[in-house]
Amino acid sequence: MPICRLCHKDRILRKSHIVPEFLYSHLYNEKGHMMGINGIGAKGWKPLQQGIREHLFCEECEQHFNEHFEKPFRQQWVVNCPLPDPWNVPEPHWISVSYATFKLFHLSVLFRASVSSLPTYSEAVLGIHEERLRQMIWTKNPGEAWEYPIWGLALVHHQTSKIVQLVSQVQKGRFAGQRCYAICYGGMQWWIGVNSHRNSELEAICLQKDGRIPVSTINWRELGLIQSASRLLCKN
Repeated sequence: MPICRLCHKDRILRKSHIVPEFLYSHLYNEKGHMMGINGIGAKGWKPLQQGIREHLFCEECEQHFNEHFEKPFRQQWVVNCPLPDPWNVPEPHWISVSYATFKLFHLSVLFRASVSSLPTYSEAVLGIHEERLRQMIWTKNPGEAWEYPIWGLALVHHQTSKIVQLVSQVQKGRFAGQRCYAICYGGMQWWIGVNSHRNSELEAICLQKDGRIPVSTINWRELGLIQSASRLLCKN
């Protein structure tokens, strides 16, 4: 029997989402399809009916993700969306959230991406940090604000200033000398710093222990993944 990637027990695995399905809801058309860009075939994309999934976690661990991280994040960020839409406020715009559940939700997405074998998440190579994140998620321990700091940029349309909804692949980068990973969902490009030491520059812009997080914006057309996708689709 396969091993669950969270509890490490021999159990039947469910077909697990990396980014939870509720964050894809804005992307479906009237037929229940969304565009999945893959560079294959005459169009370079194919219609998808569900977010990307893979057999990774057992039923108990799926419920662990759902009850402790996904439901609180959905309530805080989707149902009671704190983002100005359209964006018409000074930057940075400070938002207040529940520190523990909010942080652990984002760490759980990065962890799920890191244990995935799908090409979409191939950039998420965490090394020793994969096990550290697994332990934090399993024990519901968010750590200090400087441990795996989280910050984000709201994706804003260049003409309407409306928030743009998309779900992206994982991208690797560096900020203030620290290795970071980015992924888009919930109208944001979320960044997580992955290192073993404190970084004062990141501490100033990341989710704070009191639950406050400063949010600035990025023109959605400036995202490298959007530019790459546009070039890909123009070739087909």
